[in-house]
Amino acid sequence: MQLEFSEEELNKLIEEALSSSPNPMVPTNYLGLGETQMLEDLYSHLKNVLPESSISSIYQDLRVDILSRKASSSIKDLHTVVINCRKCSLSGTNPELPKWNVKDPSVLFIAENPSLDQDSVNLFLSSLKEAGFKSSDVCLTYLNRCPVKRKYTNQEVFNCSPFLHNEIQLLNPKLIFTLGSLPLVSLLGTNIKLKDYRGNITWLGNWPILPSYSPLYVLKNSDSYADQFHSDIKSAYNFVTKEK
Repeated sequence: MQLEFSEEELNKLIEEALSSSPNPMVPTNYLGLGETQMLEDLYSHLKNVLPESSISSIYQDLRVDILSRKASSSIKDLHTVVINCRKCSLSGTNPELPKWNVKDPSVLFIAENPSLDQDSVNLFLSSLKEAGFKSSDVCLTYLNRCPVKRKYTNQEVFNCSPFLHNEIQLLNPKLIFTLGSLPLVSLLGTNIKLKDYRGNITWLGNWPILPSYSPLYVLKNSDSYADQFHSDIKSAYNFVTKEK
């Protein structure tokens, strides 16, 4: 996949992040003139004690942090930052971007990560088709963008979460559908239990959330979980199409 990233484009995004007025929908703090001067002064001090390559790496991490929390007006800008993110230093992995409608989906499905096996993919796709969804109706995105074959660390989840939160605002779906516990917890808090929310609409600000199981969890359990999963997907379809 050819990257859309360039240093010139990233620097332009940084300037926008530092100069734009905050989006009132986003509870975040932006760097102002005082903080910008502080970064310049910090660079002057660091270059006396660190090699240029180390300073460059530190500032690259800072740029990613700023941009991942920035209320960008463009999904392309956000995904340019995502695909070039190296905050977690996962060797041999590259962040993956959302699938299908990445402009204005009716439903945004959030999986824990892109590492879905073929059986899970088949179950998910067959459930979408059975409910009546088309690919133009939905977007599949991830809490963690880099596929790994292990449990994610808390820091890795923290690093990726701002991308998801910004993505939700830019895509502005009619419904958010979480696949599994971790995506739900990342939105509603660590005290949330999936069993208490599964299959019911819960609101997060302006966005309704419908939590359900992950496809892998469904495949590892009884047919009753598969029935509930199909029912939840159908409920999502009915919600966005206003069918009774």
